Amino acid sequence: MNSSRSVFGVVLACLAGVGMPAPTHAGIKDEYERAQACDYSKADYGSDVGVFDEVNVRFCISEDRRFVVYVMRSGKSWTLPFDRDYRQAGAMSLNTVEGDKLVHYTKKEGVVKRVILGRKRVDRPVLY
Repeated sequence: MNSSRSVFGVVLACLAGVGMPAPTHAGIKDEYERAQACDYSKADYGSDVGVFDEVNVRFCISEDRRFVVYVMRSGKSWTLPFDRDYRQAGAMSLNTVEGDKLVHYTKKEGVVKRVILGRKRVDRPVLY
C-alpha cells in the first residue's frame, strides 16, 4: 500500500512539473559570455564614490535587461540579476535603475538598505 502511494506521489509530481515553466538559469558558458560583453572603457555606469574603494568597477546592463554586469579595470567581470529579486548570502537583493543611478537594495533580517552602486557615465567632450 505504501509503495502505491509513493508511486502515485511521484506521478503526480511529474504531472505537476509539466505545466510549470522551466527555470531560466543561464549556463556557466552563457554567463561568462554575457560578462565578457561588457567592456570597462565603454561601460554605461561608473562606480559611485565609496562603494568600491580599492578597485575600479563599472557596470553594464545586458541587452536583454536581465543582468547587470560588474566589470573591473583588470577585465574580470561577473553578472547578477537585474530588475528582479534574488537571494545572495542569506539576503534578498535587487539591482535596478533610478534615473541616472544604478541602485542595489538588500533586505536582511527585515532591514532594507539602499546603496547607489554607480551613476550614468557622461561622455566627456574631447578638448583639442
